[in-house]
Amino acid sequence: MFTGEMKMLIGKNITIGITACTPVDQIPGLIRMLRNEKAEVKVILTPNALNFITPLPLRRASGNPVEIDQFEEPKVWDPEHKTSDQSDLLLIAPASANTIGKAANGIADNLLTTTILSTTAPIVFANNINPMMYSKPSVQRNIQTLKEDGCIFVENGKGRTPNRMPSNEQIFQTIIKALEKMTEV
Repeated sequence: MFTGEMKMLIGKNITIGITACTPVDQIPGLIRMLRNEKAEVKVILTPNALNFITPLPLRRASGNPVEIDQFEEPKVWDPEHKTSDQSDLLLIAPASANTIGKAANGIADNLLTTTILSTTAPIVFANNINPMMYSKPSVQRNIQTLKEDGCIFVENGKGRTPNRMPSNEQIFQTIIKALEKMTEV
C-alpha cells in the first residue's frame, strides 16, 4: 500500500512503546508496515502490557528482541546495535492514561517511561483511553502538557472518537509527517 512512496523511513530507527490497552493486537500489523518501508523497529512493553500481549508476535514482526525490564541483561550483544534511546522516533501505541500521566509529570518507573524522559527523538502518542477516563480534567491536562512539551498526538479520522486508538494508517502517516518535520529543522 505504501511501498515506494515513503523513502523517509529507509534506515530509520523507530521504537514503539506498548502500554496495557486492548488494541495492542493491531501493533504487529503496524510494525510490518514500518518494516516494509525499511525502518528498523524496536519494541518496549510496559510490565502491565504483558496482560494484553506476549512478546512473541512483536518479536516476530519486528525481528528484534522485545524489551520489558530496564534492569534486565541485554538479550543480544551487538556493539553497533542502536538502543531505544538512540531512536529517530519514539511511538507510544496504544498509549494509556497511566503512561500519558507519567510522561506528563516526569515519572520514570519502568523502561518505557524512562525512555520517554531520556530520548531526544520526536515522541508520538496514539492513545486509547476509556471515555470516562479520557474526559477527566487531569487526563486532558496531561495530554495538553505533553503537546506543549512538543509531543505529537495522532488525530483520529472522521467518525472516530478522540479517546480511541487511531488506525495503523493514521499512525503511519503521523510518523512520516513527524520525521519530515524533523528533517526540515
